[in-house]
Amino acid sequence: MVARVEKCPDGFAVIVPTSLANQAGLHAGFPIVLEFAGGYLVVRPKSSPTLDELLARITPENLHGEWADGPPVGSECC
Repeated sequence: MVARVEKCPDGFAVIVPTSLANQAGLHAGFPIVLEFAGGYLVVRPKSSPTLDELLARITPENLHGEWADGPPVGSECC
């Protein structure tokens, strides 16, 4: 499949045909990773972080403290 590189304000864009995007599981706004490897521009979906990776981002600086929840104030109780 042949595509064309287009100039846009912040760089360049390649239009991915819908059929190919569907095969790759891509949609508008989907995060991707771009790499130049072995002389090729490689486009691949960005994988979601694992739970361990997310937990590793928790630090004393970004960990919130406890809060008092108090008694029910509406219909949230049984």
